[in-house]
Amino acid sequence: MIRILVADDHALVRESIRALLANQGDMEIVATAGDGNEAVQLAMFHQPDVVVMDISMPNMDGIHATELIRQAQDAINIVILSMHVNAALVQQAMRMGARGYVLKRRATDELPEAVRAAYNGELFLSPAIPSSFLPR
Repeated sequence: MIRILVADDHALVRESIRALLANQGDMEIVATAGDGNEAVQLAMFHQPDVVVMDISMPNMDGIHATELIRQAQDAINIVILSMHVNAALVQQAMRMGARGYVLKRRATDELPEAVRAAYNGELFLSPAIPSSFLPR
């Protein structure tokens, strides 16, 4: 089973992601967080295999939370979930150690695949995001 922490500041989104991933058969949700600070704390406590991290959250954004988690626990893989198609954000997230970047509008189709890729140490980028957005 792939152990997952879901971090998003909107409860409805968190619960939708939880339902989507929990129904995959090979994934279990070990915790959910409503902001970046909570995501970091819960990641350290639960040691999930993958964190699904919203980029825009209060108290600490998902990119900074990604950086802190990856610095403390390199084995935790992070998939960014965002509504933003922005080269600077994609590059920054990848530089901080994210293994994937999924657009919220494509999450139903792409998020399970992105989680599996991250779990296997592979990079996943939503097909709607140009590969030129990756850091060089």
